[in-house]
Amino acid sequence: MVLEAEIEVRRGDVTVAAAFSAGDRETVGLLGPNGAGKTTIVETIAGLVPAASARILLDDEPIHDLPPERRPIGIAFQDGVLFPHLSVMENVAFPVRARGARSRGARSRGARAHALELLERLAPGIDPGAKPGTLSGGERQRVALARALAGTPRVLILDEPLSAVDVSARAELRALLRRTLRGFAGPRLLVTHDPVEAMTLADRVVVLESGRITQTGTPDEIRDAPRTRYAADLVGMNLFAGRLTPLEAGAGALETADGVVTVPWPEGMAVGPIDDVLATLAPADVALHAVRPEGSARNVVHGVVDEVAILGDRARVRLSGSPRLVAEITTGSVARMAIRSGGAVWASFKAVEIHLMVERGPTDTL
Repeated sequence: MVLEAEIEVRRGDVTVAAAFSAGDRETVGLLGPNGAGKTTIVETIAGLVPAASARILLDDEPIHDLPPERRPIGIAFQDGVLFPHLSVMENVAFPVRARGARSRGARSRGARAHALELLERLAPGIDPGAKPGTLSGGERQRVALARALAGTPRVLILDEPLSAVDVSARAELRALLRRTLRGFAGPRLLVTHDPVEAMTLADRVVVLESGRITQTGTPDEIRDAPRTRYAADLVGMNLFAGRLTPLEAGAGALETADGVVTVPWPEGMAVGPIDDVLATLAPADVALHAVRPEGSARNVVHGVVDEVAILGDRARVRLSGSPRLVAEITTGSVARMAIRSGGAVWASFKAVEIHLMVERGPTDTL
């Protein structure tokens, strides 16, 4: 089963135009900042917002002309978005009843039994008779997930499933989401602005910026070769973009908007200026120094620390300089060099640690 979507829709000042697909038993993550158009895309797929142009196919069968209640799609919206006047059990049973199983008879009893089975599996310990207003964010999201699955959909969409969940409950809910996604026999869409969610739950990631798709690939492909500044910042990689000109044999100068970086000359390329070159550098390959370093590193940058983010025994340091950099060092090094926001620091990195890409197409790399 394959979901194919080609969408163009206007929302406020942003025109969202995107085309992508999700295969059978594949989780595709729509990753982007708030306002990028992610929720607009899934609401269009579900038929909840009108589109200037929409072509949505499920196994080559068009569903874009169907009303929302006839589209075989289950959605768990961010913040749960449960009906406040209905009980937990009634919320979960609602999709079944909305598709023909009304308030009386065997069908209604079947809807309730199905709802209780889903709640027992996905939301154990939650009172089926409770109202949504009495639940925590994590509990509401569990109920929303059960409701999304209640109508036996062919496509499952999770819209920012952890956005309203306490930090303490996210790990457990993320594990539940992973099991649910893997167990769903059909295309799955995960909408998120959190790279951790995308990188840990999605098989393939679609990066969306200002209503446009800027990159598509596996989590490893996005992490190893981000193609925009946003994607690079999101996954923590350093990204340089600009014009490459030759230096001495085997080296080149990549002239970016933020400064010049010395890089290895791409193997097999003729010596001469090359436009539209991208380069990435892992934060762990950037060394920080209290004083100007001496040694073999071809790139030395002086700048000011913007941010120090502690991640266990490691720290990510964002540095304003020419160019801007992200370095990953030990917390011991942070303490030893007294690195702090607003402080001055030197950074160095070797040319051979930089990976080049020539901007010919989404898969052309060197």
